[in-house]
Amino acid sequence: MTDRTEAVPRSLPAPRPHAIRRVRRAVRAPLKHCLLALCALTMLYPVLWMVVSSLRPNSQIFRSAGLALTHPRFENYSNGWNAFSQPFSHYMINSAIVVTGAILGNLLACSLAAYAFARLEFRAKRVLFAIMLVTIMLPVHVIIVPQYVLYSELGWVNTFLPLIVPKFLATDAFFIFLMVQFIRGIPREIDEAARIDGAGHARIFFHVILPLMVPALATT
Repeated sequence: MTDRTEAVPRSLPAPRPHAIRRVRRAVRAPLKHCLLALCALTMLYPVLWMVVSSLRPNSQIFRSAGLALTHPRFENYSNGWNAFSQPFSHYMINSAIVVTGAILGNLLACSLAAYAFARLEFRAKRVLFAIMLVTIMLPVHVIIVPQYVLYSELGWVNTFLPLIVPKFLATDAFFIFLMVQFIRGIPREIDEAARIDGAGHARIFFHVILPLMVPALATT
């Protein structure tokens, strides 16, 4: 007797899971990129419209929502730069003076106050810190009139002094609170090592705390 073998058709191997995932990724990636590009264009459209509208005549700015520009008028920028009694550079310099003074004042005064609350021990420390935190919740409208009266009596109205001098008096309680939390996160062993080398509070602050604080504030 001879054995008869019947030819059994072999079924195709099932696709592997990682191959299916690869195909899905290959399909999803272009769709995600197209969707992200569409969202980016949607968000950038107002900016592009403003740039294009800045080169149009005033009578045509709100007539069209498109980005087509036939006759650009670059003189709009020069007219806008000199539209007020002073050139726009004059106001930019004023802003730079105020911002620079405010940053230096907050960095120096608020960091000194924060170092005192975080590292020094003195009477009524907790009470003063609580009062400082309460001033964060004080509405600005409550102190506008008293501040104006004070600055008027000092002859500071229409000067840079009201915008810069208070910053050197640690008036921003929110910044003090943030700096206190940051200084508390610095290990006290660093202060003790500096104190062993003969450093006092002033040297510890300017050579240890402040160099660590400035990069952190710059990143925020």
